[in-house]
Amino acid sequence: MNKKVNAVKVENGSVIEIEDEVAVEKKLKIYLNDKFIANLTISPGYEKELGMGFCVGEGFIDAGSIKDACADENSVKVYTDDKNFEFKFELYLSSDCMAGFRPKKITKGDEPYDVTVSDVSVPPSLTVDSGKIFQGMRELQKKAVMWKKTGGFHIAGLMHGDDFNDIIVVEDISRHTAADKVIGIGITKGLDFGKCVLLTSGRIPGDIVVKLARVGIPVAVTRTSVIDSGIKVAENTGVTLIGFARGNRMNVYTHKERIIIY
Repeated sequence: MNKKVNAVKVENGSVIEIEDEVAVEKKLKIYLNDKFIANLTISPGYEKELGMGFCVGEGFIDAGSIKDACADENSVKVYTDDKNFEFKFELYLSSDCMAGFRPKKITKGDEPYDVTVSDVSVPPSLTVDSGKIFQGMRELQKKAVMWKKTGGFHIAGLMHGDDFNDIIVVEDISRHTAADKVIGIGITKGLDFGKCVLLTSGRIPGDIVVKLARVGIPVAVTRTSVIDSGIKVAENTGVTLIGFARGNRMNVYTHKERIIIY
């Protein structure tokens, strides 16, 4: 995920030859039932989980329809018994975003109909203490090994378990694929996503929020900012969206009823 390179450091008028650590990236092709789906730029590691998380998060299949997945150096193949995935795939176009896809717009009456948020919602029952969110963000940063070494990684975590005492953490050069990876790990572990909280170091736009809504994750938290598209999608899908979670403060933008403040 990282390698050492030679560099020249300039500081206060002095020049020093140093050895620095930088992030490594690679291309990864994703296939669903042998149909080419996407070519992503990622950090090495958790390729199989990324493939599963991507296919489910983009809405092509449900987690329960995954029958197998395998990976080699340059590709991931996910197999499903969902006969309708090709129709779902046709509702999407290639995106200039590193993560892969954006939805087509179709017309429903006089209004544009966004296939990413149509009929997608998360259950309202989960609540979480604000203290647990602050604790989770501290743990996320503590486990960010590659970010500390290179400064070139995003971090994604999934809090789960009794009283949210367990956390899965992954790092990737893209905030989108970091989310895909941690979702894929959750799928392999059989987690109940309705009882999970997504933590991230990166900005949260609408295309990340809808990934979470599709798998049923009701709370998304970032250390940095949220984007207006993220707020709009969160409002429509029932996701609680939180930004600037640092120290003992945070901004709750949507569905604040899930957060117990103390």
